[in-house]
Amino acid sequence: MKKFCIGIDISKKTFDATAIFVRDIESMENLGYEQFSNTPAGFRKLAAWTKKLGKQRKERIDDALFCMETTGGYDRQLCSYLYDHGLHVWRESALQIHRSLGFRRGKSDKADSLCIAEYAGKNQSKCQEYKPSPESVAELKELVNYRNSLVERRKQCKTRMSEKDYTTADKKSSTYKFMCKSAKKEKDMLDKLIKECEKQIEKVIKSDEQMSRHYQHITSIKGIGLVNAAAIIAFSEDFQKIRTANKMFCYAGGAVFYLDSGTSIHKRDPNKNVCCKMLGTYLRMAAKSAIKNNPDIKQYSDCLQAKGKRYGIVIKNVTSKLLHIIYSLIKNDCDYEQGHESKRIKERAAKPNVA
Repeated sequence: MKKFCIGIDISKKTFDATAIFVRDIESMENLGYEQFSNTPAGFRKLAAWTKKLGKQRKERIDDALFCMETTGGYDRQLCSYLYDHGLHVWRESALQIHRSLGFRRGKSDKADSLCIAEYAGKNQSKCQEYKPSPESVAELKELVNYRNSLVERRKQCKTRMSEKDYTTADKKSSTYKFMCKSAKKEKDMLDKLIKECEKQIEKVIKSDEQMSRHYQHITSIKGIGLVNAAAIIAFSEDFQKIRTANKMFCYAGGAVFYLDSGTSIHKRDPNKNVCCKMLGTYLRMAAKSAIKNNPDIKQYSDCLQAKGKRYGIVIKNVTSKLLHIIYSLIKNDCDYEQGHESKRIKERAAKPNVA
C-alpha cells in the first residue's frame, strides 16, 4: 500500500496537485497543495515539490502514487513524463471518482485534487497503473477519430444540399445558389480528405507487423472493411486493453443492464450512454454488411428472425457474434473461413486432454 498519494486535477493550461500521507483508510493527512503549469517545466516542478514533501515523511518519490482523471489529451504529456521517470501513475475514470464522492456542496480545482488524492488512498486495490499505448495504436486512434469528424462535416454539407424544400431563401436567389455551390464544393473537398485519411490509416496499420496481421484476420470476414477493422483495433488497443469479446461488446454499448428492486421496479439502466458510441456505430454497420455478404452470418440472422426477434435485437446479436468470431481469429492467429465456429469446436475436441 502506497503511503504517499498525490491527486491531480488537470485542465488545459494548469493542473492542481494535493499530496496526502495515508496512515490507514480512516486516517489521512493533507501535506500540501500547489498549482503548476501544464508544461514540461511544470512537470519538473511537480516532481521537485513531491520529492520535497516526501522527505518530510521519509517517503521516496519512487513509492508515491500519482492519481488523475482521464481528461482526453490534457493529461497525456504529464502521464508520459511521470511514467518515463519510473513513477507510479493511475488514470481513473472521472465518472468513477465523481460518483464515489457522494453528496458535495460547491466545487473547485483545489477541492477536486484533494478528492482525487483521497480516492487514490482509499481505493488502491483498484489501481491499474498507467502504461502508454504503442505509438502506432495512438496514431491509429487519432486517425479514426479524425476521419469520423470529417464524415460528420460531410453529413452537414449533404443536409444543406438536400434541404431544398425547407430553406427560407428563394430558390432562384443568388444566396440560395451560393449556399448550394459552397456546400457541394466543401463536400467534394471532404470526400478527398476522407480518402486520404483512409490511405493513412492503412499505412499506419501496415507499419506494425502484429497490427497488420490482426487487420488481415479481421478483414477476412466478409462484411468488415478498413474503417470497421481500424476502429476495433484502435479502441481495443490492438487487443491488449480489451481482451474479451464480451467486454468489447459492453464497451460499444451493446450490452443491456437493468435496475431491479423488489417487485415494483424493473427498468433499463439509465447508464446505457456510458459507452463508445462511435465504435457501436461502426460495429452495427459491420453487422448489417455481414448479413448481406456473409452466408454464415445471413443464416444466423434468418434463424433469429424466424424466432420472431425484432430487427434491433437481431443486429445486436449479430454484432456480438462478429466480435466473438474476431476474438477467436486473433486468439488462433488465423483467417476466417466458412463454418469457422464448428471447425474450432472440432479442433478443440480433437486435442488430447492434458491432466
